[in-house]
Amino acid sequence: MTRAQRTRLKWAVSASSLLWMLVIGWLMVTTLPQSAVENHGSETVKNRMSDCAGTYRDRYECKEQIIIESGRDSFFILAGRFLLVILPPLLITGWLSAHLRKHPIQAENHHHVESGDWKARAQMHTETQSPEEAAHALHLSDSELPHLSHKGHHLIDDIAPVDDWKARAHVNTHGPRREK
Repeated sequence: MTRAQRTRLKWAVSASSLLWMLVIGWLMVTTLPQSAVENHGSETVKNRMSDCAGTYRDRYECKEQIIIESGRDSFFILAGRFLLVILPPLLITGWLSAHLRKHPIQAENHHHVESGDWKARAQMHTETQSPEEAAHALHLSDSELPHLSHKGHHLIDDIAPVDDWKARAHVNTHGPRREK
């Protein structure tokens, strides 16, 4: 799996999960019947409480049992609707995590030097090429090659000299003070 495929898969799962939660969550709230959530003040519960008879204690226990049952029923209905909204995105996110662990990013066939220094990367290439081959890759002619008399170790500056601003700055800041 490439990095781009991995990113697309993550975005697709995230977008579909968010869309699922928004659409199904909205449907679960708007289609909730009035009788699904009952409390002790609702007409249905009051009607069921009016059927309680007997002594004060019997009526109290009967009404308490009705309130507990209606609260429990309401909880189960709302918990089921909540799980219907939340559980599928959680499951697909768990699947994505397992899938990404099993399918790591494929390594690209580039030679990387840990530092971001272009000179170090170029030095690596000159170690595997002759200076002439490196100069040819840089589109230089043989007449433009400096120091071809050295047949030993070649530096990148021999092939592609650049302004070494770091060295000049070091000399200017650490050398003896010059009068202006």
